[in-house]
This record gives sequence, structure tokens and C-alpha cells, in this order.
Amino acid sequence: MMLRRSDDALLIGLARRGSAAAYERLFRKYWRVAWQAAHAVTLDRVLADDVAQEAMERALGSLDRFDDSRPLGPWVKRIAVNRAIDELRRDRRLVREADVERERGPLWREDASPQQLALAQAVAALDADKRIVVVLHYWLDHSVREIADLLDLPVGTVTSRLTRARNELRGGLEDEKEADHAA
Repeated sequence: MMLRRSDDALLIGLARRGSAAAYERLFRKYWRVAWQAAHAVTLDRVLADDVAQEAMERALGSLDRFDDSRPLGPWVKRIAVNRAIDELRRDRRLVREADVERERGPLWREDASPQQLALAQAVAALDADKRIVVVLHYWLDHSVREIADLLDLPVGTVTSRLTRARNELRGGLEDEKEADHAA
């Protein structure tokens, strides 16, 4: 059963008053949101598990500061993205991704279309600097300014990484499309 936002406000109120059941329902409802955001940023299933767990604990532990007139999902997603970026920085994975063995599972759900899967694979193949800005901008709906703030980069750097990434993706996907038509 899917909860509406007003149901979230009720659950938030109950969780603030100490209801373990309400806390658990919010956790179950938003776990996937947190995990998908963490995995999209890290491309590492194990790290995404850890990041999502911590993000959920932080989000639900901070419900007293949350404005429950707003939707909870984007707030949870933002916390997960911030935690994932912090982990990548801590481990310097943005700089030396090649030094880290990764499990590169699909970034889309199992019911994704072939086009979505091809795009996800192309994004996963980008170097980390480009991939992170693409994921943050196009999949997690952050503005260029927000990305610059999150990554502590100049806006121009974020813009140029997005442009270079789009060009690489366009070229790679066009090559794949031509290969499909030739076969």
C-alpha cells in the first residue's frame, strides 16, 4: 500500500513522539529512494548499502528539524547524495576510481527499457568526475549551482563537465545505435 504525503506527515508526527512502528514504516518506504541515490553516485552496491543506511538514520533521526509540509523523499535523497559524495571524497574515489574494485550493477530498475539500460551503462562508463555531475543533474535533479556547492567546485567546472559528458554520451550512444542498425 502506497502512502500519500499526508500519510507521511502523520507518520512523521508519530515518529517524533517515539513510535517505533511509524519510524519503521518511514524507513521501509524511503529505503529504496536512499539506496538508489547512493548507488547512482557511488556505483558500488556495498558502499550504497552503508551510505543509504547512514542516510536513513540521519534523516529519521532528524525528523524534529524536518518541515513536514514538504515531501520527505527529496530530503532523504539529498541526505543520501551528500553522504555518498562525502564517502567518495573520504576514500578519494572521485580522483582515483581506477584503484577501487567496483561492482557496476545497473543504475536502473529491472523493468527499465533497453534504451534506459544503454544510457545507464554509458553513464557508468564515464570517468567519475563526469559521471557524478550527470547523475546529480539528470537523475537526482540537482541544479548546476547545487552540484557546485555539493562538490565544492566552481559553477563553470560543473558546466564544462556536464557538456563534455553529454558529448561523450551522445557519441557513444550514436555509435551503439549505428552498430545495432548494421547488425
